[in-house]
Amino acid sequence: MRSISFVLNRVINILISVIQIIMGVSILLQLFGAREVPFVRFVYALEAPLLAPFKGIFQPIHLNALYVLDTSALFALIIYSLLGFLLLKLVGIRNF
Repeated sequence: MRSISFVLNRVINILISVIQIIMGVSILLQLFGAREVPFVRFVYALEAPLLAPFKGIFQPIHLNALYVLDTSALFALIIYSLLGFLLLKLVGIRNF
């Protein structure tokens, strides 16, 4: 039988990985100037609630008319990764 801390560890890892993938793909799509096709709209829709608390913290960097580095999304990716790391450490410290 698996312990609760093991299961929590796995759930947190999966959740943070999914968030990192969504945020990373979105950043890359904007950086490479992806056109508004259904896949791109789907990724942006998944990212919107994750990015909402961070929207507008930093100005995006426009490399030219097409390519954009969304620094708020990059910052959000870093914060979510750090929060995931801290949650994993807390679960590891606490013995259930």
